Amino acid sequence: MHNGILMAVLDKGGKLVMTDGTIWVVNPKDIEQASEWVPPVVVSIDEKSDHKEYDYTLTNTESEVTLTALRRR
Repeated sequence: MHNGILMAVLDKGGKLVMTDGTIWVVNPKDIEQASEWVPPVVVSIDEKSDHKEYDYTLTNTESEVTLTALRRR
């Protein structure tokens, strides 16, 4: 687990950009929730053990909303 700081929400919640330059593609079922995230906010990032396509959970530490995503870069 590590934390990142959300810098931008792109594509109506489809992508999240952190201040370290990483880009996260949000699971389509979670896009509506991601679209409501307002930067800057600390995001807790955890790798999931099931190794599915969206293999990370991202949790907004202010709202405590969790979604799944994959790391693009």
